[in-house]
Amino acid sequence: MNTFRIRGGLGDSAVANTNVKLQDNLYLATNSQWLEKAKIPADRPLMDSFVELDTKIRKQLLKDFDNFAFNKKKLPDLDNLDKAITLYKLTLDFDKRNADSAQPIKPDLQKLLSLSRFSDFNQNLAQLIKDAFSLPLYFYVDADMKNTSQNSLYFASPNSFLPDASAYKDPSSEELLNTFEKQSAKLLTLAGLSSEDSKQIATNAVRFDKKLAKHKKSQEEINDFASMYNAYSTQQFASSFKFLDIEQLLNSIFSKVPEKIIVIEPNYLKHINELVNPENFEELKSWILVKFVNSSADYLSEEFQKAAFPYKQAVEGVRELPSTEKQAYRVANRVFAEVIGIYYAQSYFGSTAKANVEQMINKMLETYKQRLQDNSWLSESTKNEALKKLDHITLKIGYPDKISDVYNDIQVSANKSLYENISAANKTWVQYSFNELYKPVDRTLWGPDAPANLINAFYDPIKNDITFPAAILQKPFYSSDNTLSENLGGIGAVIAHEITHAFDPNGSKFDEFGNIRNWWSEEDYNKFTELSQAEIELFDGIICGGLKTNGKLTVGENVADLGGLTVAVETAKKENGNLQELFQAWAKIWRGKMMPQFRKSIIAYDSHAPSELRSNVPAQCIDDFYQTFNIQPTDGMWLDPEKRVHIW
Repeated sequence: MNTFRIRGGLGDSAVANTNVKLQDNLYLATNSQWLEKAKIPADRPLMDSFVELDTKIRKQLLKDFDNFAFNKKKLPDLDNLDKAITLYKLTLDFDKRNADSAQPIKPDLQKLLSLSRFSDFNQNLAQLIKDAFSLPLYFYVDADMKNTSQNSLYFASPNSFLPDASAYKDPSSEELLNTFEKQSAKLLTLAGLSSEDSKQIATNAVRFDKKLAKHKKSQEEINDFASMYNAYSTQQFASSFKFLDIEQLLNSIFSKVPEKIIVIEPNYLKHINELVNPENFEELKSWILVKFVNSSADYLSEEFQKAAFPYKQAVEGVRELPSTEKQAYRVANRVFAEVIGIYYAQSYFGSTAKANVEQMINKMLETYKQRLQDNSWLSESTKNEALKKLDHITLKIGYPDKISDVYNDIQVSANKSLYENISAANKTWVQYSFNELYKPVDRTLWGPDAPANLINAFYDPIKNDITFPAAILQKPFYSSDNTLSENLGGIGAVIAHEITHAFDPNGSKFDEFGNIRNWWSEEDYNKFTELSQAEIELFDGIICGGLKTNGKLTVGENVADLGGLTVAVETAKKENGNLQELFQAWAKIWRGKMMPQFRKSIIAYDSHAPSELRSNVPAQCIDDFYQTFNIQPTDGMWLDPEKRVHIW
């Protein structure tokens, strides 16, 4: 019997089975009753532990927002929260939005329509960038990955219409693009263009997008963060463009032109002249128009929102638009994420939880340190570098002490349309980003992607820090009512997962300060690559929900899951914990069910493996799991010892 074929447990772990034994499938034995009862909300593509918790938090905040908006509750003294509430009220006002129809976008639409030739595009490019239009050129400012105390200017490709560059090779891509094309034509018609012009623009846009996607990196390629660092002198970068005046562009945006530009995708830059040129102008312009009208629809009338829904339905399988109140919350949170996060944390996050989680993080770090010191395959020099990196990890728990001052610059006017306010906020963000170019990096900021009301956790290789927003520090991940073992299987393993990202195939290329630096001996790195390849093979091709998984795409997260669970188990053993509780708590946090369309997208393009496998496969690699539940070679959770992967 080739038991290695039972990677991920017996059967298809995405299909509930209340009769299955834990020894055959940890995930299904723990979660099948929940799976049979759980319903996917009509406005969501999935239901899982994260969505359950997010639903609870949004319900809390929606009630507060409603009370603030209609003067049932006094606004707390928190900078810029009043702006978020004003934006919330503007989003709720569908009477005005429906009456305005396309009127709010007419001035910006006309800016784009008035670009009658390529020279107009060239001449107005700087202003188009400042106005936050989606363009085939994307510039942003971030920490320099080889000197993370300073910022640098980055150049990247834009998002394509489909979720990933590799999606265009899928046979179903034409059907999705047809849906998007019809949707775009409908939106352009609603915006006031003729039916004939709208159809032609949508067709041109899809044709351009296909060309663009050929030269973009796929998510699998993007996962190699270090490969993003390709420094060009400004002169070298500018000379790559035959038809655009890049020096004029940079002079128009920056008071001082940077000496270098970091190119994320050299292949995209290599082919930029095939995309951005006078002969291609009509397709280029059409692509910009289609991007614009699709991104604007959320902020216009109900008619626009419904017209912009078919593509999302096709990709994610969602059945309904969210309620007006949910939309209003999302819009406010999109613009004022950090502000709302601070409000949430101050209102609902207890100091006891923070202290308990800090204590648990220190336990995880202590275990991790011991495991590195006892590591059998690292040389002493590499081991010392790894320990140094571990000691330098910065912890961010609950909510930040301060947030970006960009929120002071964002203005919200109740006398303007929702779209006008969103457009102004987007412009403010663009200018704020560019203004950061010559300022030192502020490592204390969490940023808008990690607000305290977000259910997630993060490791940032460029800052070498781990972030645990307040929202995730509650059930099912953590509770003061849980046993220590249950908390270790939940938030404890998540904590160790984030720590392991410092030593996954991506994080391992950055040093203790977040700089790209090779701190490995050649022999050690070769061994690490060999172990990472074993992890790729362990996940590659497992059938989940009827679809095959891609081990290479998900290797970074899989290494982190394996390290996270391993360290949680070791910590529990030191604390005389109950490993049965730990493994079942681990399986519980990954419970979830999703729409078939969304599962297809997740498996094809997400750097995380399906949650069912995140539960089972790491457990199959841990010897204590077999002893804890008396797993035998005839059981579905058995994995032959020589196939079990052990890294950290």
